[in-house]
Amino acid sequence: MSGMLEKLKKLITLRRVNDGLSVLVLLSAVYIFMLPVVPQVSWWAHHSAPVISRATRHEIATIPEVAPVIPKDNRLVIPAIGLDEHLYQGQSVYTVNKGVWIRPNASTPDKGSNTVLVGHRFTYTSPRGVFYYLDKIQPGDTLTVYWYGHAYVYQALSFRVVTPYDTTVEAPTADSRLTLYTCTPLWSLKDRLVLTAKLVRST
Repeated sequence: MSGMLEKLKKLITLRRVNDGLSVLVLLSAVYIFMLPVVPQVSWWAHHSAPVISRATRHEIATIPEVAPVIPKDNRLVIPAIGLDEHLYQGQSVYTVNKGVWIRPNASTPDKGSNTVLVGHRFTYTSPRGVFYYLDKIQPGDTLTVYWYGHAYVYQALSFRVVTPYDTTVEAPTADSRLTLYTCTPLWSLKDRLVLTAKLVRST
């Protein structure tokens, strides 16, 4: 009789351990599934305030221009998505793991043509990559590249999606432009989300 009771206790213990492991596996799966979208939910939560009407042309005209403070390092600033990041240079593809990478085979702002910046959108080690919110930029939004003591201000034009093998996004251009790209869809390496912006002024 005591032997049967011992076996029953062991079975109950094993079942509890099994149930606990099952719950742990389920929670881990939910965590892995939700990780890519948590920053997205956070974005909408912080941008659900009532929309304030835009300033009129007259109001804009009367606002005095303030000279920008030029940072000491090279940076990319996009106020619309709260991005303010150092620009990393390097020949290795692993440079992109540091943050925003200015592609070595493309141009630079001071030389005109096509300046290309690349950044991760999502990785499991860094769920909110530097370009996580790239798709939230709207046409007309301002992007500023600070490059060796000068400010280059660009205006967002349009998005397009290309394959990872489309090298035309980095091709030289007759005009001065800024190209940013990152992976899309959010949790996949399948395609590239490409944003093009035109140079409007430099100081």
